[in-house]
Amino acid sequence: MFTAVAGVVGALTIGAWAIVAWGSQRRQPWLMAPLALLIVALVVANQGAWAFLPIVALAAGSFAELVIGAREAPTLRTKHPDAPLSTERWAAAVAAPFRVALAEPWDVVVRPQLRRRYRKVFELEWGVVDRETLLATVDRLWDELHAGGRADLVVDLRTGTARSRDPEGKRDEQRIRLTPAQVERMREITGADDSAETVVIGAYQWWKSVHLIRLTCGGATLDWLSPVETHNLLRRVATDLQRRYASWQELAEAFHGGYLLWHGGGSDDAGSDRVWTALGLLTTDDASPWKLLPWDMPLERAPYENGVPNAQPH
Repeated sequence: MFTAVAGVVGALTIGAWAIVAWGSQRRQPWLMAPLALLIVALVVANQGAWAFLPIVALAAGSFAELVIGAREAPTLRTKHPDAPLSTERWAAAVAAPFRVALAEPWDVVVRPQLRRRYRKVFELEWGVVDRETLLATVDRLWDELHAGGRADLVVDLRTGTARSRDPEGKRDEQRIRLTPAQVERMREITGADDSAETVVIGAYQWWKSVHLIRLTCGGATLDWLSPVETHNLLRRVATDLQRRYASWQELAEAFHGGYLLWHGGGSDDAGSDRVWTALGLLTTDDASPWKLLPWDMPLERAPYENGVPNAQPH
């Protein structure tokens, strides 16, 4: 009797655990696999009563993963720490805050575990649902990025406000209010001393190149871009971005300011912004690619055309 009940309950628990582990996109829940194997072994050995112990443990672990698994703090992870320098690795480092925010390896272009997340975020943020809309969005973002001239971000550290400034008047001014913590971060990242009231982040708009890299990595992960298209686009964006800034420090300043402007600035939940936390890690941690990879490393050049690569159907 116990064995039959344990078999049914065990099968349901193992099934639930497998779904949770697959959907969590994390490694930790898979570490409970020995419990699933123990359940099967005890049921097969006709030890139904004892099987309820690992069943309860597996169920509890699965429930815990549902409750707190998605809240894992942003973590700096690298899948290939000893990998040689490459254009793809350099480009992935540019978009690292969005991977670090998920506690995912920053140095992997194609990440199958993120397929569902890419689909959800792409549709929500960009209206991208397939290859065609992805390519159209990449073309649009590239054109928008190269359409105007230099745009600066003026941060008033005294009043806690930031506004965009276009010397050529081609872009409308955007203005946001920052939280005290964000003001302090901007003071730290720009190296402004306590007496400074204003800092100017020049050509901040080029931080948006990170979105092209995100779209490229997502398109490759979802099989919407071929390996050749993926590598060509990453090379093109990296080459273009490397000409705009002189160091990772300049990119970090632009990323901080541009992200705040894009994200809307201060809010009641600013402290829970995972990308903002990840930006802090990448700026200060000695293991950060922004500290380890040379900004001016030689990048493989892609044949330049006006715009992004003309992708051909598979």
